[in-house]
Amino acid sequence: MATAWFIAIALLWALYLVLEGFDFGVGMLLRRVRGGGDHHDRRVAMHAIGPTWAANEVWLVIAVVAMFGAFPGWYAAWASSLYLPLSVVLLALIARNASIELLGKREDEPWRRGWERVLAVSSTVAPFCWGLIWGAALDGVALPGSSAVGGPLDVFSWYAVLCGVALVAVCRALGAAFLTLRTEELVRARAARELRVAAPAAALLGGSVLVWTDGLGAVGWVAVSLCSVALGVLVFARRRPGWAFAGGCVAVGLLVAVWFSALFPAGLRARGGGPGLVLADVAAGHYTLVLMTVLAGVMLPLLLAVQAWSYWLFRERVTRAAVGAPRPSPVDLLARVAEKRGW
Repeated sequence: MATAWFIAIALLWALYLVLEGFDFGVGMLLRRVRGGGDHHDRRVAMHAIGPTWAANEVWLVIAVVAMFGAFPGWYAAWASSLYLPLSVVLLALIARNASIELLGKREDEPWRRGWERVLAVSSTVAPFCWGLIWGAALDGVALPGSSAVGGPLDVFSWYAVLCGVALVAVCRALGAAFLTLRTEELVRARAARELRVAAPAAALLGGSVLVWTDGLGAVGWVAVSLCSVALGVLVFARRRPGWAFAGGCVAVGLLVAVWFSALFPAGLRARGGGPGLVLADVAAGHYTLVLMTVLAGVMLPLLLAVQAWSYWLFRERVTRAAVGAPRPSPVDLLARVAEKRGW
């Protein structure tokens, strides 16, 4: 049952990075697709992810809780050995959420552009840190027994940094494909132009990660082969956004599969070729795993159904006419009152 939960955790991480991947990509590209400061085009791009971006983050919570519940020793070593990028990614997610919520709260272009920059930076930092985290887990951390030691900068290696950069590149291409599918007019044209550039870069960097990853078994090599095909689809179908988007989603999911299959049966590799953190030694008890399985069997299908319904409900393309003119927000109204009273 411990092996089954390891596979389930890998699937949860893949689901999170796929769904949040195109959200991150939209955030990176927002300044590129809005053109010369047209607030309507900015709102079109943000409305493309508006109904679903918060729900996508639920899968991060579920993935981390599953790690903690099924493998408490793995979670403890993972969090303590990788606390620097984990801290940075949490700050990036907080900044990203704040920027999405506050971006359109004032009719003030400097205000909007300031939060737009925060969104672009945080949407780049977050996937870089996730790639860095799993790349460092594969490259090896200082592990005496089941405890993690070492300095905060030990997570940085050429392989881990490449994993972070590759994940950023794939998310950027995925975001461009998503905007091409979900928008019209000028935003769609600009996103298609970005996709033509981003797709080859994503394939090159993602392919480099696949070549560099070692310790793969039969399942890992199958994942590498399929991921290579998906990256090829992303490149060669970049003028057909539906195929490009599908290829990008599959590529992200299979990249996670490659990382987790290379890790198994360990949760973390040890630096210097020593024994890694064996998952069987840090798994929760049988009763806990059975209880988690029952809860997951009840809750996960409901969550998947609700999220699938939300994507189906908001499947139409977003246009300037659909977005309409922005209405004054509470923040903007307060700013007007303060200005009138000289506060």
